[in-house]
Amino acid sequence: MAQSIVSADVLQQLAPVINSLSSPDNAHRSAAEKVLNEQWVGQQPDLLLLGLAQFTATNPEAQFRSYCSVLLRRLAYKQTASATNPDAHLWELVQDATRAGVKELLLSALANETDAGARHKVSDTIAEVARSDVNEGGNWEALLKALFECSQSPNPAHRESAFRIFASVPELISGQHTDTLKNVFLTSLSDTTSQEVRLEAMKAAAAYILQADEQSQKELGGLVPHMLDPLSPEIAAHNDTTLVDCLVVLIDLADGCPKLFRPVFPNLLTVMISVSKDKSFEDRTRQTALELLLTLSEAAPAMTRKVPNFAQEVVPVAMEMITDMEDDESWYTTDELDEDDNEENYVMGESTMDRIARTLGGKVVVPIAFQYIPQMLQSSDWQQRRAALMAISSIGEGSVKIMKPELSNIINMVLPSFKDAHPRVRYAACNAIGQMSTDFAPFIQKSYHEVIITALLPVMEDSQPRIQAHAAAAMVNFCEEADKKVLDPYLDAIFERLLVLLKTPKIYVQEQAITTIATVADCAEDKFLKYHNVIMPILLDVLRQASAKEYRLLRCRAIECASLIGLAIKKEAFAPYTSEFINILAEIQQSVTEADDVQTTYLLAAWARMCKMMGSDFLPYLPNIMPPLLQSAKLTPEFTFVDPEDEDVESKYPSEDGWEFVGINGQQIGIKTSVLEEKYTAVEMLVSYARDLGAGFLPYVGPVLDIALPLLKFYFHEGVRLAAATLIPLLLKDAKDAGVDHNELANMWNSIYEKITKLMVIEDDVSFLGQIYNTFAECLDVLGENCLQPAQVEVFTKAIEGQMPKFLERLTEREANKQSNEYDPEDEEQLAEEESLEDDAISESAHSIQAVFKTMRSGFLPFFEKLLPLINQYLSHPSSVARQWAICVFDDVVEFAGPDSFQYSNYFLQAIVAGISDPASEIRQAAAYGVGVMGQFGGPQYADACHAALEPLFNLINAQGSREDDVVFVTENAIAAVAKICKFNHSKFDVDSVLSAWVTTLPIVNDDQEAPLVYTYLLDLLEANHPSVLGPNNANIPLLVKIFTEVLAAEILLPELSGRMVMSLKVILGSVDEATRNQLWNAITPETRSILQKRGYV
Repeated sequence: MAQSIVSADVLQQLAPVINSLSSPDNAHRSAAEKVLNEQWVGQQPDLLLLGLAQFTATNPEAQFRSYCSVLLRRLAYKQTASATNPDAHLWELVQDATRAGVKELLLSALANETDAGARHKVSDTIAEVARSDVNEGGNWEALLKALFECSQSPNPAHRESAFRIFASVPELISGQHTDTLKNVFLTSLSDTTSQEVRLEAMKAAAAYILQADEQSQKELGGLVPHMLDPLSPEIAAHNDTTLVDCLVVLIDLADGCPKLFRPVFPNLLTVMISVSKDKSFEDRTRQTALELLLTLSEAAPAMTRKVPNFAQEVVPVAMEMITDMEDDESWYTTDELDEDDNEENYVMGESTMDRIARTLGGKVVVPIAFQYIPQMLQSSDWQQRRAALMAISSIGEGSVKIMKPELSNIINMVLPSFKDAHPRVRYAACNAIGQMSTDFAPFIQKSYHEVIITALLPVMEDSQPRIQAHAAAAMVNFCEEADKKVLDPYLDAIFERLLVLLKTPKIYVQEQAITTIATVADCAEDKFLKYHNVIMPILLDVLRQASAKEYRLLRCRAIECASLIGLAIKKEAFAPYTSEFINILAEIQQSVTEADDVQTTYLLAAWARMCKMMGSDFLPYLPNIMPPLLQSAKLTPEFTFVDPEDEDVESKYPSEDGWEFVGINGQQIGIKTSVLEEKYTAVEMLVSYARDLGAGFLPYVGPVLDIALPLLKFYFHEGVRLAAATLIPLLLKDAKDAGVDHNELANMWNSIYEKITKLMVIEDDVSFLGQIYNTFAECLDVLGENCLQPAQVEVFTKAIEGQMPKFLERLTEREANKQSNEYDPEDEEQLAEEESLEDDAISESAHSIQAVFKTMRSGFLPFFEKLLPLINQYLSHPSSVARQWAICVFDDVVEFAGPDSFQYSNYFLQAIVAGISDPASEIRQAAAYGVGVMGQFGGPQYADACHAALEPLFNLINAQGSREDDVVFVTENAIAAVAKICKFNHSKFDVDSVLSAWVTTLPIVNDDQEAPLVYTYLLDLLEANHPSVLGPNNANIPLLVKIFTEVLAAEILLPELSGRMVMSLKVILGSVDEATRNQLWNAITPETRSILQKRGYV
């Protein structure tokens, strides 16, 4: 036994305090906690930790030793502020000698402990101390020596403890040779004397592999088959708790290193399916076995698709789990709609179907699922019928391409279930239609609106309140993506039923009815005008009368609905309610006293909608609204560190209060996310005010900027960061529009510049980096020319130099992966989503470079030269994304440096002209734009290049399919490029013959950026009676009429230019006889004629 470090007197004083801490008597326990904190933690922490360690090592009672070990761990790492460090732990505050003494006693306890439970607690405490040492850069040499001795000990208890500690702190052995570790793990994984050693060795091996480098992971991959062996005895014995613990470890490994499972995947599939099917296991065990397979499929979908029977095995298990539901009476009688319990088998089954469809794709999952769905829909068992509908709901999102052609048949399968005898089946039918309305939008709304809405409307009158509410919720899903023209014929019937639901006694039905009204109003916009005078008085009554706490959510929905109606019907129509509604909002705001009152978030959004609706008329209300809004924007998230031994976590930190937990470095950290959502909403509302109020927001620009800038590093919530980044240029614009002093504006910009350029250098979240580039560019657009100092430009250039090679490296890796054996074409859609984030960020970096060129023009060229080697790498890269970026940058060089750009033309001229004929549409568009700006801004030095570009431009314009939706902007850019070359740079060719060909390529009716120049040029030529435009004997008059009418109907021109075009059209029509005029008019499509007449153009 260990030598006593603490005197017997001290131990005698400490022992009764410890005993009282576990007393069942609350008063005794509270008194003991007070003594512990005030007399021991506060006054003699060294003696406290040493005393606990002494008890852990030497006390004769196993339970007392165990409790002292746990208490030592909790207290040592309990946050205890000191004068120099407010975040310090007690362990950091005690003397070095104390820490050394505790470590010595813990190692003694490990060596001598005979009770298994106490030994586990000691191992966990040692692991916590070791982790702290590793994090602080320390080195507990005696521990490593002791653990290797334990791992080789003849005593299995010692071997088990060593691996338990390695599993918790794998960094302890990270310096060891891989072959040595592999042999140690192999020996222990096949330990014939102790199953406990095998299990802990498996956990330790998994933990070590996860933190190892890629090469070491490959070398240790051979352990995986042996790591599965310890599961067999646990499966055979039905040891649910142990088996779940092991599977959770393997799930982490599968998530981090899925490819290591390749050799064992078929066997693992067989075993896990066997467990998940076996109802003699607990539900949690069956679900965890299935989770291991799902994690592998999500982490390595291509590998999973190569296991031929994966979906065939998993889908039936999932479908069977969905049927595992009791018809609980409380479902019908409840007054509160709670989320489904995630521990239920049917929830796991639905989630499984959703996840494998999204991971493996509909091509794999849909045929298997529909082997079962039709027969299940015909079953006499309501659970089977419900499960079939929930399966359809679950697989839609991941199976859009496969299910879309069959959507008519699938809808026809679902609709009869609206009349099913069992309420739970009718409810599931609402769920299926609602989910499909989201997954297949907007196609389902355009194609099947009649069958769906006419089927849903009667279900809103169902005898069961829950089904009424769910039918109304499905209507929300359908209407959210529906065009108002589609909804218009059904509005009377929809509102008739919703008004009935508003008067039902069930509060949750009223809540849903109000939400549905809000959604329909938002979609219907001006079509809602005829209903507001019926619905608004009802909503105002709800807000006035439903003041009790149980009606809080009802009031929130009413607040949301009324404010959305205001946006839909506009300020004038809403005027009769504005004053009363705003007064009610103010009263509710005054009544909110609880920090987590859900009404706060709804109020914030409603005020912002009122601001958008009222514009500057809203300014008088700001003094009352802004203080609580700023308070919400300043909210700090609440954190807590949770001890894994604490069995009362859920009651202390309930999920319904917004608590979520994440594991970081072996510790469970709780974050109160409800606070984060309120903060996010508040910052979003500040964005809305800054955008809608403009210069009127000036009094708040300074305080809001002080809040927004630090939030750029608010890593707890991505939405908060993005909203803060969006807010900053709006604040700058408000200040400028309000005419603030130049020096004050410069000071604002300097503080903004410092924050965002630092983030440009260090940010590794690609999506947010793209937003930062955008924020920078928008700020420069606000400030205009000469807003950057040379030193600032230098910092920006270095930031681009630092980040763009990383993008290129990732692009290169993606291209290489596509060529490798691991690439699976089925992953293309998922990869495309991931790549789009990266591509957006690359595009925004080009936008930021463009903004600098715009403000500095040729003055940026000396800095730009430093980027040339990098841009050339992009220009020669096989990825079209890389080449597009380079061409876009060179386009900006020409556009903003003009003739000065020609000195760099040898870098890009050939590539841009060749790019007009590139297979990639994005390259063709960037190149077409590029030759256009050469013509417009480049000067005579570019005349030869402009001439050379004409033939490929016309080839592009006249190519088959050039007006298809996905390439029409490419074509219109090329048409505009020809116009620019003809107008500004035509010295090397016969412009008249080119113009004759160009006129026949018109109209352009999509690109509102290029349209003004193109049509200004066309009208200039026409008004000059240019023969190439009019054609021989005015032969082009029908063509010109067609061009003008289509452009005017498309509404892409500003009023001044539209007016000029209308006059030209009238002149043309007035110059021909009535028969020709009628012929020309009849050649216009009826829809275009109707639009022109409605707008008074003809």
